[in-house]
Amino acid sequence: MLVLSRRLGEAIQIGDDIEVIVSDIRGEMVRLGIKAPKKTQIWRKELWDAIVAENIAAANASKEVIVTPKIPVSVFSKLGNLKTLRGKNNGKENSNEG
Repeated sequence: MLVLSRRLGEAIQIGDDIEVIVSDIRGEMVRLGIKAPKKTQIWRKELWDAIVAENIAAANASKEVIVTPKIPVSVFSKLGNLKTLRGKNNGKENSNEG
C-alpha cells in the first residue's frame, strides 16, 4: 500500500484522469474531492464490500441444487383410470371414459 501525506488543498493524481484533492480537515475527519470521468464508478469502501458480499451470496445461491419431489411410478400407471370430461363432438357429448 502506498501511503502519502497531503495538506489541505493538495492532491494526488491516479492515472491520466483521476485527481483526489484534500478539501477539508476537521479533527480526525478528512474530506476528499474526486475529479474523475462520469463513467468512473466511485464507491465508499464499506458499500463496495457489501455489494461484493451480496453478489457472492447470490452466485452461491444459484449453485444450490434444487431437489424436486419424486413422483412414484404408480401414480403414472393410474392416469389411464382417471375419468375426464370431453367437449361436444359432432353434436354428441362423450361420457366419462375410464
